Amino acid sequence: MGSKTNFNSGNLMQSYYLYSAILALKLLALKPLASIVCHPEKVQRANISDLKNLTPFWLVAGLYMTTSPDPVTALTLLRVYVLARIIAAVGYVTRIPTMMKELAFFVSFTITTYMAACVVMKYNHAL
Repeated sequence: MGSKTNFNSGNLMQSYYLYSAILALKLLALKPLASIVCHPEKVQRANISDLKNLTPFWLVAGLYMTTSPDPVTALTLLRVYVLARIIAAVGYVTRIPTMMKELAFFVSFTITTYMAACVVMKYNHAL
């Protein structure tokens, strides 16, 4: 990535596309993983969890990108969200502390909520 001064809205949208694609690949990888893992029902639960959490994120994050957010903040939110969802998925198929799984969910939920609030505040004049 470029420096903060060279990072424009086009670069930010490309980052959104990149991280969205990474999340989609993670989601797609869970399906074949279910046939390999000893407990495919856990992988299936992770898949369902991702579907419930990623769908609103993709929509809200795409809208958030139209609000001209601070590029550093937006990029950090995208990266932290992806990391949180990866931790949440790993938590379904391996033994990690429950607190870590819950924190990953809370972080991803909070980021989506923050982005949605930013969109509402930016476009509230449309009411």
